[in-house]
Amino acid sequence: MSRRHSSQAGNTGSRYRKRVAGATSSVGAFLAFGMAPLAAAPAAHADVDFLGDLLGDLVSSWSVADPGDAAATWDLDALFGAAGPGSAADDPFSWTAIMDQWFYQPLHAGVQAWITSDFGEMVNNSINGMFGLYLIGNGVDGTALNPDGGDGGLLFGDGGAGWDSDAAGVDGGDGGDALGILGNGGAGGDGGAGADGGAGGAGSWWMGHGGAGGAGGAALTSGLSGGDGGDGGASVAWFFGNGGAGGAGGAGGNGVAGTFGNGGTGNGGAGGSGGDGGTGGRSGYAWGNGGAGGQAGVGGNGGEGATGTAANPNGGNGGSAGAGGSGGVGGIKFDGSLGAAGQDADGGNGGAGGTGGDAYQDASGFLGNGGRGGVGGAGGSGVDGGDGGAGGNGGAGINGGLGGNGALGGTGVQTGGNGGAGGSGGDAAGSATVAGVAGNGGTGGQGGASDTGTAGNGGAGGHGGNGATGDDTIQTTGGNGGTGGRAGNAASGIGGEAGTGGDGGTGTFKGGNGGTGGIGSAGAFGGGDGGDGGAGGDATGWVDATGSTGVAPGTVYSQGGNGGNGGASGGPAASLTGGSGTVPIGGNGGAGGNGADDGISIGGNGGAGGQGGHGAGAAPGGDGGNGGNGGNGTYIGGNGGAGGNANSGGSTPGGDGGNGGNGGASAGATSGTLTNTHAGDGGRGGNGGNGTADAAPGNAGNGGNGGAGHGIADGGNGGNGGNGGSGDQSFGANGVSGVARGVPGADGGDGSTGGIGGNGGNGGSAENGNAGNAGNGGNGGNGGIGGTGGAGGTDPTTGLGQAGGNGGDGGAGGAGGTAGQAGEATGSGSDGSAGTDGNQGNGGKGGNGGAGGAGAAGTDGSSSATGTGGDGTGGGKGGVGGNAGNGGTGYVGGVGGTGGAGGVGGAGGAGGDGGTNASGVGQAAGDGGDGGVGGAAGSGGTGGASTGGGPDGADGSDGTGGAGGVGGAGGTGGAGVDGTSPANAAGGDGSAGGAGGDGGKGGAGGTSAGGTGGVGGTGGAGGSGGAGGDGGDGGIDSTGNGFDGGDGADGGAGGNGGDGGAGGTSTSGTDGSDGSGGALGSGGAGGAAGQGNPGQGGGTPGADGTAGNNGSDGNPGS
Repeated sequence: MSRRHSSQAGNTGSRYRKRVAGATSSVGAFLAFGMAPLAAAPAAHADVDFLGDLLGDLVSSWSVADPGDAAATWDLDALFGAAGPGSAADDPFSWTAIMDQWFYQPLHAGVQAWITSDFGEMVNNSINGMFGLYLIGNGVDGTALNPDGGDGGLLFGDGGAGWDSDAAGVDGGDGGDALGILGNGGAGGDGGAGADGGAGGAGSWWMGHGGAGGAGGAALTSGLSGGDGGDGGASVAWFFGNGGAGGAGGAGGNGVAGTFGNGGTGNGGAGGSGGDGGTGGRSGYAWGNGGAGGQAGVGGNGGEGATGTAANPNGGNGGSAGAGGSGGVGGIKFDGSLGAAGQDADGGNGGAGGTGGDAYQDASGFLGNGGRGGVGGAGGSGVDGGDGGAGGNGGAGINGGLGGNGALGGTGVQTGGNGGAGGSGGDAAGSATVAGVAGNGGTGGQGGASDTGTAGNGGAGGHGGNGATGDDTIQTTGGNGGTGGRAGNAASGIGGEAGTGGDGGTGTFKGGNGGTGGIGSAGAFGGGDGGDGGAGGDATGWVDATGSTGVAPGTVYSQGGNGGNGGASGGPAASLTGGSGTVPIGGNGGAGGNGADDGISIGGNGGAGGQGGHGAGAAPGGDGGNGGNGGNGTYIGGNGGAGGNANSGGSTPGGDGGNGGNGGASAGATSGTLTNTHAGDGGRGGNGGNGTADAAPGNAGNGGNGGAGHGIADGGNGGNGGNGGSGDQSFGANGVSGVARGVPGADGGDGSTGGIGGNGGNGGSAENGNAGNAGNGGNGGNGGIGGTGGAGGTDPTTGLGQAGGNGGDGGAGGAGGTAGQAGEATGSGSDGSAGTDGNQGNGGKGGNGGAGGAGAAGTDGSSSATGTGGDGTGGGKGGVGGNAGNGGTGYVGGVGGTGGAGGVGGAGGAGGDGGTNASGVGQAAGDGGDGGVGGAAGSGGTGGASTGGGPDGADGSDGTGGAGGVGGAGGTGGAGVDGTSPANAAGGDGSAGGAGGDGGKGGAGGTSAGGTGGVGGTGGAGGSGGAGGDGGDGGIDSTGNGFDGGDGADGGAGGNGGDGGAGGTSTSGTDGSDGSGGALGSGGAGGAAGQGNPGQGGGTPGADGTAGNNGSDGNPGS
């Protein structure tokens, strides 16, 4: 076969590089011969025309464009169509897949068939020998001595595969490169145990795929990490080629089991981490897909702890597990539009923690304590994050070992990995001299985060270990349940669900407490629920020989474990708007454990419900979780857990509060100093979530029922109901302002009704003890505040101010919850007391009315150059203020809102100035326009009625009337024209000045029913009179006599000031003050007299003219 040894290591590569350097002319001649049209074959190689016949047409037609073709004519998108944005590397119907299957693969198969055939080998060897170069042929596969695969021929051929290592710790060989026109890179070899895989070789420069990376070797030695997968080879082809896939990571080695032999500690060894997947190779330049990333390796499990020995009675601890590897990154799409980037791979799962070893035991029982369970390994990151490993279980002994914690789930682009479950606590046997305590369960691992999909769920908390219960003279306590794992968050997806708390274990003396539920997550399209709390463990009874618990010596005593609290739920991500996703609900509290049926026993308390999550956007508020029921006891029953409080929503209603748990029953047993026997009380109901401006509040949860008392035990009291959520206390939806659009303001929205209070729980029944009291009903939520009416605008056509919007009514207070029924005693005991119904919530305040729109200002009169000035127009009337909303009904009535203020009247327009007519007489100025009338005030809202013992709400005050508009100023009269001064005649008389315009009247103030009337507008100032013209100077006649000077004209009269507007009236309030009168206009100055000519040569002088009188001043406005 035509095979080439490696050029990447050893002497072969060295010789190859030297020969390439010395054979440039031969290669150039051959490539010119093989890749150009046959007519251009060099004469120096005319004796090998068979090579041109064999390869010339193929190579020249596919690799060299016709010199007459412009580069722009190579438009692959136009020929085949661009791959769509959704094209994936594994899409069988993509253009890349079609190109590969129907064009490249047949072509490649044909070339390989020629290279590997007997005749092909004979011809290829002749050609290679003739040119002294390895032109056609495949690279040789790697071996242990030469691990890397050889390169393919310079024209055709695949790279050789890298050596698959069979030696631990030795990497696989790299695949050889395909150096020619067409060929695939060689696959990387698999790594030996714990070693990395080899990298794939590069594909040919025209068409060819990169070689796949080799797989990393799984670790065979305990605790070592798995090898990383080799990177996929790049496709360097400019025309077509896919990148090689990355190799898979190897699995981490499991931890070695613990031993006490040879000085060992007995602890299990740690597991090794999984290897990372290799990176996919990049695609070809024009066409092709990037290679897929390699799958990550899983983490190794932790080793088990050794069982205790006589010399080492305590069990060994379990080993920690190894983390999963990270998934390989897909190869990039190098350029162009035909193809896709490679797919990223999933993260590897973390290993499980090792189990703790049991303690040593002989015929008498355990002599030591159990070992601790190992911690799980974290999940690796990738497209889908790997799951976190579970914690190991604790070992058994006199005292049980702790359960190992679960591990964190891996981060995923699409799906986050789930957190690992916590390990269960080890069982405890105790002894006659040692009170045995079982191990606590491990904490669940947190779910992995997600970028775009669903985040991982939190792992469940491990269950508490059990104490031995076969011998009631040995005191044992059950282990506590582990806390549930927190849910993973999602930046642009749905948050995961939180893990549940583990159940408490059983024991003779005391049951273990249930674990707390995990906290829910945040997600852009819905947060995750909180986890439920674990149940408390039951107790079977322990003989208290000494009476240390307060019982008579030798009495059986026991106590059930408390239930775990439910976890709070999540909500939308803080930096994002919540979508209409899942409703985030708080976890339910766990039930309390029961005490033993005989002797003196106390039931465990129920766990509290978790708080509901906060909604945003279209996400509702989360409901609170229900409280757990209390456990039963012969002496005291456990109390029920409180219901969780709900939270507010976005544009949807707030959540409902959770119901309180029921109290546990009591059998009425007493002993020693323990004589106050009673059943458990019911838990309080949770509060409803508050409303928002766009949504109603939630209702409250009901109180739990009190437990039943038997014998002489008192019944438990019923739990109080929760309070209903309050309507939005900022404002209801405010009316939209009409100012920008010149329309009336919109009405404000009504405040929402408060949420309903929860019902009280029923009191527990009794026989010869006192029955339980009824629980009180919860108070209803307060009504929301009505929205403010929008401000009115100004009509652009009429200039009238538009009415302000009416304020919304305040919301009614929510109905109070009904009290529970009092417990009844069937024997000699007393009945319980009745509860109190909850109060209705307070009514919300009425919304304020919107302000009326201002009237538009009048238009100024036009000034004239030759005639009288135009009058200014009157200002527009102000809009009516909106009426206020009424206060809502409630235990305390809501206050009525304040009426809206009337709009301000528009200012009158100024009069235009007078001109001068053709005769030189100054013309009168225009009068100023009257100011607009102020708008009437809105009415105040009526106070809400009280439905309980509180006061009625106060009525709101009426608004203030709008101020009248200012009168327009009068214009200035036109000035008279000066007389002429001829050379040989008497001086001309000046013309009179025009009268000033009168000022406009101020607008009347707006009216108000109970508020203050509007202030009248100020009158406009009168205009000034025009100045009279000066007389002209006299001339001189031919004899030297002087002519008389002309008379000056009188100045124009000043305009009268406008009267002030009347103040607005008020029916029961204060009238508005009148406006001030406008200032008078000054009369115009009289014209100066013309001077007589003094004459010449003894001639008679002319007399001076008479000066004009000043115009009279106008009257001030009243």
